[in-house]
Amino acid sequence: MLKQCMRTLAGLLMAWTAMTAHAAAYPDRPVDLIVPFSAGGGNDIVARLLAKHLAAVLKTSVVVENKPGASGNIGMQFVARSAPDGYTLAYVSNTVVINPYLYRKMNFDIQKDFVPVGVVATTPIWILVNPKLPVHNLKELIAYAKAHPGKLSYATPGIGTPHHLAMELLKNLAGIDIVHVPYKGASGASTDVISGQVPVLISTPGPVKGFVQSARLRALASMDAERSPSYPDLPTTAETVPGFSEIIWHGVMAPAGTPAPVVSKLSAAISGILKDPAMQKELAAVDFQPAYSDSQAMAKRLATELGVWRDVTRKAGIKPE
Repeated sequence: MLKQCMRTLAGLLMAWTAMTAHAAAYPDRPVDLIVPFSAGGGNDIVARLLAKHLAAVLKTSVVVENKPGASGNIGMQFVARSAPDGYTLAYVSNTVVINPYLYRKMNFDIQKDFVPVGVVATTPIWILVNPKLPVHNLKELIAYAKAHPGKLSYATPGIGTPHHLAMELLKNLAGIDIVHVPYKGASGASTDVISGQVPVLISTPGPVKGFVQSARLRALASMDAERSPSYPDLPTTAETVPGFSEIIWHGVMAPAGTPAPVVSKLSAAISGILKDPAMQKELAAVDFQPAYSDSQAMAKRLATELGVWRDVTRKAGIKPE
């Protein structure tokens, strides 16, 4: 019995030593950061900022590769099937906790097939209107919607986007009926709201802040929990609907089975990068802010939001396809 215990202990010690040695040597070749969306979008832009700084910290190349399709599922499936060695990582956003309720067949499980590395950054979601709509704040928009049930419509970059589901959650809490009009991206959505074809727009700041400054769109509220230092005059949704808070967040994940020391090394590197004033300035320029949380905190976020969006999609009548 004692010999068996000693053998088990020796085996565990050898495994631990091997993992530690692997982490110490990691990385000894380029790291691939997979962005499961097309180039040029918010995910891609921030991923490339992160990759640049991560390469400097890890002292190796960090190559961003876009693998778009199926709202991010194609790229995520690629990473899920990659070797769990820390050399293939996924750059993710809220879509990973939304897609399970939009697609009947998922070839991976976000909780079982991946390990979180950490949350990187967030950007707010804004509620905007065409200036001809006779509302100047969120309270007035809610009152107008209640007075005209089913008559208003709102535009988003697409079905199942964080923008769409955040507004559906707000509709539930505020007790309003506004029709969703999905577009294939932010550009078409903002263009039609500016032209007056759709009165309400849900968007992140990047694609629309110029239109707000030129008074072609009116920003009513941000869905973030607190007012942004960059836009201190823009109220939060919670100031009208207490407790409401939704954002778009980005993070990094690795295939399940990636050695814990490697995950820890990556997570610590990201934490340090986000404290760098240069990175903070670069994020602010594209309307993101650093929002680091470690692997455990990110896992809790995933579990919580999977529950939230399950309920929201059910109430909104969104069925998997």
